Amino acid sequence: MSKNEPEIWDEYRWEQFFRESDKRTDKYSQLLDEYMDHPDRDRIIAEEMGWTRLLDELEVESKDWIGEFDFNGYEEGEEWKRHTGHEPAEFDSFENFPLYQKAFSFAIDSIKMADEHLVDLDDESVRAFCRSIIVPSAKIAGGFSFGLEMESIGGNIANCKRGLIAANQMLNALYEIGEKEILDRELYLEFYGRAKEVRDELGIYIVELRERFRRGVS
Repeated sequence: MSKNEPEIWDEYRWEQFFRESDKRTDKYSQLLDEYMDHPDRDRIIAEEMGWTRLLDELEVESKDWIGEFDFNGYEEGEEWKRHTGHEPAEFDSFENFPLYQKAFSFAIDSIKMADEHLVDLDDESVRAFCRSIIVPSAKIAGGFSFGLEMESIGGNIANCKRGLIAANQMLNALYEIGEKEILDRELYLEFYGRAKEVRDELGIYIVELRERFRRGVS
């Protein structure tokens, strides 16, 4: 690499760099509560979070990725698109990205469901579910702002991996809620199925991003 060429970080270097991401997630949660019913909610949140440019703050903690998603069930490259039905390069903003839309819609519906059915319950599974539901959409959006260029795609992957950790935690918490029969069975199955879709599609998306990085394609 010449002196004039920027150093290309992989996902692990980006994870070391992300030292303030938990603070950003807290901010996202506060904004979501504040602007839940605002007609320009997504635009306001995007401006407040600074997702129109590369995220320049550091994340406090680097976590090992718990690989609970089975990547072996999918081929790399083009195969993932047949499962998710979208290609990130086709969208100019995270608000229009189908994976973000699915995760965000699930988060909104889960918050409303929790307010109606889980409020005031002193249960760790419920608390774990409520803590994790907004994280996947926040991390997908944050990752999308990094783009697909070689210089920054590692940051996209690292963000999405954090989202996947949260999605696994969300799914595990929901499973425990179902085992405890806290929710009506039909309602539980509906939300568990949707949570699994978010988790699985996010896992497949990470496979594609890694494949792009290996190919060196921006």
